[in-house]
Amino acid sequence: MGEGRMIESARDPHCPKVAAVSTIVNRGLPLKAFVFRNYRFMPGVRSHYLGDCKQKMWQAIRASSAAPGYFQEFVLGKDLHQDGGLLINNPTALAIHECKCLWPNTPLQCVLSLGTGRYETVGKNSTSYTSLKTKLAHVISSATDTEEVHTMLDALLPPDTYFRFNPYMSEDVPLNENRQEKLNLLKGEGGRYLEHNEAKLKKAASVLGQEKGAIQRLAEWAKLKANMYEGIPFVSKL
Repeated sequence: MGEGRMIESARDPHCPKVAAVSTIVNRGLPLKAFVFRNYRFMPGVRSHYLGDCKQKMWQAIRASSAAPGYFQEFVLGKDLHQDGGLLINNPTALAIHECKCLWPNTPLQCVLSLGTGRYETVGKNSTSYTSLKTKLAHVISSATDTEEVHTMLDALLPPDTYFRFNPYMSEDVPLNENRQEKLNLLKGEGGRYLEHNEAKLKKAASVLGQEKGAIQRLAEWAKLKANMYEGIPFVSKL
């Protein structure tokens, strides 16, 4: 990734707005999400989430992917970062919040959420007490669940605006799996899922490919001009 900083990528006119999320684990409880951004907000606009755009891109990747059990925590300044999935394993709602901060008057055209696969175990209908290890496993599983956010957004966002693709998996494949047969299994199950959801996939592509209307382009141009000249005193010389 080199030594480039997040905000420097904004100089590229073809680069989208990008955010990577980590979890700060040394500022007490509750844990705090931190957003590495490649954009700045307009003066007076504040996100609900901590974050900055001055860090290097490799630091954002290192911090946001420091999954416990796989990578060590990442020290950045006075903060200790771990995987953002500890706190926000499905960052779709966070992304929508950031969009509202960037473009408060622009309606959402399309929200596309891509999951990494779902695996559900079949529990035994038992009323016996569980071990501490099992209790902790249940807490971690619930805390890192991604489908609750999906259920909420699916109910709240307008029709044909929100699309989520997250295939069911026949095996619980760990993050560090690298055997070719297991990777082929993932690829095959992902392909079959997309075949079964072809209509949904085409609809999402159609919504993503919609051109902006003339009125929307005019409104965005006017807002850009207003932002450019906001706070500059108007002086008329006769």
